[in-house]
Amino acid sequence: MIGVESGMGTSQPVMSAAAPEAAPAADTTAQTAATPPPANAVGLKGDTTLIPPPMYTPNHKFKVLDKEHEFDDWAKGAAKDPETEKRVRELHEKAYGLDSVKADRHNLKSELQKTQEKLTSTDRAIEQIAEYAKVKDWDSFFESLNIPKNDVLKYALELVQREQMPQEQRQQWEANRNSQQQAKYYQEQNQALQQERSAFQVQQRESELNTEITKAGVSDLANSYNAGMENPGAFRDFVIRIGQAYAAQGTDISAQQAVTEAARQLRAANPQQIEAPQLATTAPSQGRGVVSPSGKPVLPNIQGRGTSAIKSKIRSLDDLRARAKEMDSFS
Repeated sequence: MIGVESGMGTSQPVMSAAAPEAAPAADTTAQTAATPPPANAVGLKGDTTLIPPPMYTPNHKFKVLDKEHEFDDWAKGAAKDPETEKRVRELHEKAYGLDSVKADRHNLKSELQKTQEKLTSTDRAIEQIAEYAKVKDWDSFFESLNIPKNDVLKYALELVQREQMPQEQRQQWEANRNSQQQAKYYQEQNQALQQERSAFQVQQRESELNTEITKAGVSDLANSYNAGMENPGAFRDFVIRIGQAYAAQGTDISAQQAVTEAARQLRAANPQQIEAPQLATTAPSQGRGVVSPSGKPVLPNIQGRGTSAIKSKIRSLDDLRARAKEMDSFS
């Protein structure tokens, strides 16, 4: 752009350089905007301070089958960052796990081989016995089955006598034999049924016992007793022993009755620390049926002697263990 400057009656052309100089500045700004700052650049405009990465703390431990192991020496030097350490750990877990699988496979293969050898030996013996019967080598046949000759002679004599029986008497003998076979079959079926029934009753009684122990007013007592005995199943075992004691006297009590008796004996041992829980089938009244938690659970006097059931308070863990020994002597 050309301007005219006036002064003293003269005029001279003046060149304006403002516009041409602005273009390069705009290009520089565009170039700066096109280049993004580093990902870890922080601060005000123009501040390119870098944040140092977090310090890597190596961990060379790993677990396989609940056992803790450590990286091999060569792997410790290779694990220089978290990603490499993760891959090295995976390799070690697979390697150590594979050793366990190999051991189990070896044991299984050994047991399978022994079973196959036993079955092969049995099959050969059966084939040999069948061959003796086929060629009518009865001496070898009975010897291979370890049947004494006297038993063979006795059976042969009975067979001859049976063949000489009248037809009606022989039919009666066959009918008796069939009855014996059926009775034996029914007896085997009855035994199997009794075993299934017994297993079902045991499971049912186990379920009833677990339900009674977890009821309100009993669970606190059970937890306190278990904590004092340092055994999570101490109260449950105590209830079972009570049921077994009654069963030995010819009385089969229910799970609820056994739990009630266990609570009664515990209250009798120290009535000042344990309040009677409400164990009836109906819902307990408000404010009742609550067992006060106690850090000193007690054991009852179940020795069967004529002494008083109430003993002195338990004041230490040694006193509690002494009571436990008295209870074990009862069972």
